[in-house]
Amino acid sequence: MTTLKKNALVTALGTAVLLSLTACGADEKKDTRDPQTVLTAAAKKTADQNSYRTKRKRTDKDGTERGEYAFTRRPDMDERRTWRPDSKGKEYFEHAISDNRNLYTKRSDDETMSKYGGGRTWYSIELNEGRTPPKPEDVQKRAEGDLPVLLGVLRATKDVRRVGTEEVGDKKAAHFQGTVVLDDLAKYKGRAMRDWLRESYVKDQRKAGLDRVEIDVWIGKDDLPLKAREHGKGSKGETLLTEEYRDFGVDPKLRVPAAKDVLTSEQLQREVFEKSMKDFDKKS
Repeated sequence: MTTLKKNALVTALGTAVLLSLTACGADEKKDTRDPQTVLTAAAKKTADQNSYRTKRKRTDKDGTERGEYAFTRRPDMDERRTWRPDSKGKEYFEHAISDNRNLYTKRSDDETMSKYGGGRTWYSIELNEGRTPPKPEDVQKRAEGDLPVLLGVLRATKDVRRVGTEEVGDKKAAHFQGTVVLDDLAKYKGRAMRDWLRESYVKDQRKAGLDRVEIDVWIGKDDLPLKAREHGKGSKGETLLTEEYRDFGVDPKLRVPAAKDVLTSEQLQREVFEKSMKDFDKKS
């Protein structure tokens, strides 16, 4: 090989390496935004998604609950599959689907349905039965899930810091953490979350015996959350909630159960009444 060719080859290789390093640098450009800017972007990006799925685990004084959830805004629906311990420590399965008008549920240990269902496996109730429908601004859509709440609480908290960059699944994510002091959150009047929703969150946490909560959230490069964790320790023990998020914008294809498989609350009342009358007549 001539000296000229060798020099040309070295130059070409050097250029290739330089371009490769430049490309890597561009892909791994450091995000210098402050935590609140990233959280606000994540809240907006999440709100723009029509659907997503959640894998959830919650542990408290009553034991551990596992869940797999799917949410869609249009139509406003959600599906929840949960595994919980009963009073005897035995795990049971519950499946729930809501279309924002009716809630359909079925449980693996439902003795009532076994007795009165007549082969039907789902039980339904009207969500606003006997109540005045709430104003639109006072509604937290079931399809929004808990993610917007966690982001809102963290945005309403002064003590939020970037912990670092970590792997969540096979994706890199910025890790943020904040200490939520409930007394401070109760006084918050900003735009990060609606007042009634903030008040509801504070009430639920205090009911669990907490006065402060640690919230972590992992946000991907596209500003979509990948994981969240909520941890607290108080007078009633320790609570730990973890959620993992995926399939943003992917249609979960939610459907309510077929009418032939559903026992309504009115039908159940009638079935219970008729059976009670038959039992009464037999004893008379």
